[in-house]
Amino acid sequence: MKKIYFLLLSLLISTVSFGQVVINEIDAATVGTDVDEFIELKGTPGASLDGLVVVLFNGSGDTSYAAFDLDGKTLDANGFFILGNTPIISGTDFDMGASNVLQNGADAVAIYNGDDTDFDTGTAATVTNLVDAIVYGTNDSDDVDLLAALGETVQYDESLNGAQDTESLQLNAAGTAYETKAPTFRLENDAAVCELSFTGTSAICDVFTVGTDTYTATLSFTGGGTSTYTVTADSGTVDLTSGDPSTDASGTITITGVSEGTDVVISITDGSLCDLEETITTPICEPSNTLPIYEGFDYTVGADLGDQPNWDNYSGSSNPIDVVAGSLSYPNLLASTGNAVYLEGGSIDSEITFTPVTTGDVFSSFIINVTDLSNITDLTDGGYSVILGSFDVRLWIHPDTDPVGTTYDIAITNASSGSDFTAEKFDVGEDVFIVMSYNVETGVVNGWINPAGSDLGGSAPAALITATDSSVSTSIDTFALRQDSTGETAGMIFDELRIGTSWADVTPNTLSTPSLNKTTFAVYPNPVTNGLVTISSTSNEVISVAVYDILGKQVLNQEVSNNTLNVSALTSGVYLVKLEQNGNVSTKKLVVK
Repeated sequence: MKKIYFLLLSLLISTVSFGQVVINEIDAATVGTDVDEFIELKGTPGASLDGLVVVLFNGSGDTSYAAFDLDGKTLDANGFFILGNTPIISGTDFDMGASNVLQNGADAVAIYNGDDTDFDTGTAATVTNLVDAIVYGTNDSDDVDLLAALGETVQYDESLNGAQDTESLQLNAAGTAYETKAPTFRLENDAAVCELSFTGTSAICDVFTVGTDTYTATLSFTGGGTSTYTVTADSGTVDLTSGDPSTDASGTITITGVSEGTDVVISITDGSLCDLEETITTPICEPSNTLPIYEGFDYTVGADLGDQPNWDNYSGSSNPIDVVAGSLSYPNLLASTGNAVYLEGGSIDSEITFTPVTTGDVFSSFIINVTDLSNITDLTDGGYSVILGSFDVRLWIHPDTDPVGTTYDIAITNASSGSDFTAEKFDVGEDVFIVMSYNVETGVVNGWINPAGSDLGGSAPAALITATDSSVSTSIDTFALRQDSTGETAGMIFDELRIGTSWADVTPNTLSTPSLNKTTFAVYPNPVTNGLVTISSTSNEVISVAVYDILGKQVLNQEVSNNTLNVSALTSGVYLVKLEQNGNVSTKKLVVK
């Protein structure tokens, strides 16, 4: 009787031991030629694995393609046992082979009570003597037959997060399902993960010149303060003042002094699970529109303003702002050149960008001639058609009679509704000279309408209109013309745009020398990656092009008549492009990648 009792007890202990062994983690897809594959078993620390066999099943046919007998093997002091590729195993681990042993799916790994001889190649999957199993894939359709053959209902995807080469399938803490995350080789699945993650990047030019400038790159993160990290960059200087992932839960890593034309690679490692890398692309620090700017709209009548050099259509899809014949003028203001443009209700808005103004004032001046108020139905505040900055200063045109007549008043503000309109009324068909300014340090908005001729040039007189932006914009780099709904937009001729950083820049009197800093050439794409650059201007004449490297050596010199310059012979780097046409000369920066 004692012998029978002893035999039953032995069988019970063996069954419990086998039942406690589970497939804790598998990594079938790894970087390169799959030399880091492994299967991790887990159970009672020090328990024997005698009588168990690990079997690999091929989803094509649902039969075995390899079997590993575990007789003589035991779980380590932490309850783990590894079957892995030759380069990653040690000690008493099971060597599955040098590389590419685990198929990537849809396939399965199973543990059975038995021997490897029970599972010759081609043996059908079965639940008989099955201890544990996982059916997996790498973005594969479910193998319903293999799932059924092993009594499983879920096929787990190692590529669930789009990172199959750097993530594995791991049994969750409850032992009920597998999760896809960074490998925890010979570690607890719920304790060893890389908590650090990146949340955003930026690259901002320090200055804008025709030479090679520097820029500042930033990398925001969360999940810091969980390990000791080493932060390096392949260019520039690392600054952790605004965020150190070793000590801060979140923050921003700053890389200063990176050379324009050079992408910066930021690496963060902790010698364990985290091995992260982020590449930030260089900005182009080209002052294509340096201040002061003069725009006389010297373009072909009928042309779309958004198609002209330096201008872009940024909103709307029909009814562009058109170039119209003739020009507007104002007494004592420097004589007008070129043509003008016409705004009306209904669609496309156009803008011009320039080197950001980050200190002091930015000024703009222009002449308008309101030709038609009849479509305006918003008699409360009319609408705004001219914008300096990102809605920082707006020019409002408001009919002052009901029903709409032939006079209007004006407001200049940064608000989203017009108010404090001028007491003076202006007539349809009248040329009106307007100056607007914005201070990026205080948010003060100033406006002048038809200033005295004696005040043109020199210093700004007292403003006619003053307002303050409660949310100060610290950088201004755009000027826009807006065509709102027909019920809010007056028909209007617009001309003689000037943008600068002083009153004198935008109010040159007839005794002044014209400051024509308008860039008449467009060079794109920039950076160039396919060796072909498009060069255009407002004239169809031949453009003489000379290209210089950063040392001042001329590397290319030719005339362009088809708007295309071939730079495929140039090595990657930053170049200066000198353009000449009809006596007009401009220098552009070009980045070749």
